[in-house]
Amino acid sequence: MRRPERSVDRGRRACGRTVQARLALIPALLISAAAPGLAGDLATAGTAAPSTVGQDDFQTRPYFFGDLGRSRLKELGIDISGGLVNETVGNLSGGTQQTGANAGQASIQALFDMEKLANITGGTFGITLVGRWGDNLAEVANIPALMLLNEVYGRGNIVRLVDFHYNQALFDGAVDIKVGRLAVGADFGFERCDFINLTFCGSVPGNIVGNYIFNWPVSQWGGVLKVHLTDDLTFSAAVYDENQTYLSVQAKWALLPSWPSGSEGALVPLELKWTPTLWSLSGTYKIGGWFDTATADNAVTSINGQPQLVSGLPYAQDYGRYGFYVSFIQQLTGNAQGPNPKQGLWSFFNFTYADPRTSTTLYQVAWGLQQHGTFAGRPDDEIGFAIGTTGINPRLATAQTEANWLGLGPGYVQHNEYVLEAYYGFQATGWLNLKASLQYVIDPGGYSSPVNENAWVVGLRTTVAF
Repeated sequence: MRRPERSVDRGRRACGRTVQARLALIPALLISAAAPGLAGDLATAGTAAPSTVGQDDFQTRPYFFGDLGRSRLKELGIDISGGLVNETVGNLSGGTQQTGANAGQASIQALFDMEKLANITGGTFGITLVGRWGDNLAEVANIPALMLLNEVYGRGNIVRLVDFHYNQALFDGAVDIKVGRLAVGADFGFERCDFINLTFCGSVPGNIVGNYIFNWPVSQWGGVLKVHLTDDLTFSAAVYDENQTYLSVQAKWALLPSWPSGSEGALVPLELKWTPTLWSLSGTYKIGGWFDTATADNAVTSINGQPQLVSGLPYAQDYGRYGFYVSFIQQLTGNAQGPNPKQGLWSFFNFTYADPRTSTTLYQVAWGLQQHGTFAGRPDDEIGFAIGTTGINPRLATAQTEANWLGLGPGYVQHNEYVLEAYYGFQATGWLNLKASLQYVIDPGGYSSPVNENAWVVGLRTTVAF
């Protein structure tokens, strides 16, 4: 859900170095605070804490700062949560230098139950703010990767309004209508982000066509309709304002719920979601697609019909970008109806295909396995492995070949980038998760040449619930 901007405002980043450095120390301080108790029994990590919190339950309580009255607020209709995600990564090979980078985000969310607060049955209001910091390893190490090596990076080291919405349930919950500033990936596409490489994280359409489908943390004005056809079958449709101004790092557009002028059209996604429980095993199956009414540059062809790399003329214009996706998550072992429904072996599969006229990254395929609950006494740890590929549009590769043959080309031909990642997630306390990751990126950027070395990347994700 976290696609970076192609260009980075280096002046803005330099001004924020001091703040970033201080924020980056937070995970280390939290780990240090927790260290004295890590030798104790962690078997009950992740269990619910009582509303009155003392030092003896520091390990097992779900929030670092304890309850702080939030249980009472939730009873009144105000549900407040917060968290921190920090990813420290470094490349052992690949790029022009072996180095490291750190990036992260802090978030705060509030959900208001309007039935309890204002006697509006089925109404909820939500708001989420996210502040980001750090650097992109691919840029720092000069690895031309198509997908981020530390997925939490991107869209500016600023505070953004990720969500500002009102949701109304109608007809006894058969229909939901949501309007406001929304992130597309919150309602459409792949729902998980357990890996550090972006290939396996978040709503895939926003990963491969992030120039007009904006994933978290960017929000845009829109409306979502969800019709619950049965208990486990939901149809969703939405309309979002298509406007590049939402990518701005200015507070009046990024932080405030303002509506910028200059709309280019509308993004319309559709999705059918099936969530069956078969033989006590849970699954989530999605098929969806999108259509965008904006006019966009052709990915390859110029206004005279030749490849732009050959003619040097402006790109031809095309109307109506589109694409489709399928996404499966299936529990293979365990018991979805038992006391620990998440435990067991799970598998996921994603396939996304974008408009070949306008998309330089044409498709992405990913498959993975995750084991929740690993060893005796470690019910909340997990192990994951995934493999995936992001494909360059073959039309672009053909144009690069032609331009090279004529002596006009870039000197390379792009094809596919392949990624493998494995991780171990250690649930240290009820509020702290540490995830060690190893990535192997083959042909970063789709460039296959002796000078483009494959990249080994190690990483550590720290997740803290406040």
